Amino acid sequence: MSLPSSAAALIPFSPRERERAALAERTFALDGKALPQLEAAVAAYHGCAHAVAFDTPASALEAALNGAGRVITDAMAPPHRHTALSRSGAQTVYADIGLGGVLIGSAIADAVNAETTTVLFAHFEGIRSQCPALPPALTLIEDITASLAPAPISATAVWSLSPLMPEGVSPTGFLLTDDDASAAHARLFRSAGRKPGSLWNYDLPLRGADCTLDLLAAAVGLEQMTQLEAACERRRENSTLLDERLGASTLFDRMKRAPDDAPASYPVLLTPQLYCPKEDIYTGISAKGVEAAVCCKPLYKTTAFKDDSVRLPVTEDFYKALLQLPCHHRLTSSEAEQVAAVLLEATEKYAYRGCRF
Repeated sequence: MSLPSSAAALIPFSPRERERAALAERTFALDGKALPQLEAAVAAYHGCAHAVAFDTPASALEAALNGAGRVITDAMAPPHRHTALSRSGAQTVYADIGLGGVLIGSAIADAVNAETTTVLFAHFEGIRSQCPALPPALTLIEDITASLAPAPISATAVWSLSPLMPEGVSPTGFLLTDDDASAAHARLFRSAGRKPGSLWNYDLPLRGADCTLDLLAAAVGLEQMTQLEAACERRRENSTLLDERLGASTLFDRMKRAPDDAPASYPVLLTPQLYCPKEDIYTGISAKGVEAAVCCKPLYKTTAFKDDSVRLPVTEDFYKALLQLPCHHRLTSSEAEQVAAVLLEATEKYAYRGCRF
């Protein structure tokens, strides 16, 4: 099967359309061995015992949350996370974050009660953070879907090849674990919870979903696994270049990261004086040919999940300040230079306007 290509109008925030163009001339066979081979390759890449493949990150996370009761997480949830939380039926409790965009230990401690079973700790945009110490009775699930870099697995984690998968192909999701029982549970879940018996008989030990990764995506994923090291290095090079070009500005803060992080985007936190003109800054950046983003808003402020009883001050300030720029592996150095120049021009233009009220 060949994958068609299309051109992007802007420097894109996501690399997936460019991946589609890069693979346009390739043909992929629907090999029945591709799925177990991909799972073995992903497990080896992360140094864990099992990598159970799903069609999407949301499906992998839903499988990890299956059977969870009261789950503490942050409210800055991208679509795959709020989809998984909603479909799993878990009781979601929001805790506040720090300026690194991740849950902080004191907020988790305040949110824990006798019914709490799980903490869903999401690393922000491929920047690895230290997960706070948790009471031993709690289950930890880590969302590392924004990172392409290999990660030590402390418990159960959810990962994806999505940035390397072309548009029109399943983005993939993987449940990573060293626990045999958790892996078996995840495989049963992705098979709609169906456990074959003798002859035509079967049982449904749990309520699962039909969400096994398809063979085309598995074949593409196997090919893209060979690109992981280069993709991570390009992300690092682009983020370092942006550091150098943007480091002198006092109009935004750059988020701290480790040298081996491979950021999915280049997030900056605007200073409070730029909160009001943020829409103009965003529009100006787009008009100059750079696709900016704000990945997510506090979930309790959306229509489907609205909850006026929740108030998380740092989360809400983080949302007001956040602006994300392309930093992916399909970005050229000259495009990264353009991204930096466009941000500086847009922020300096509105630096002294402030709010009108």
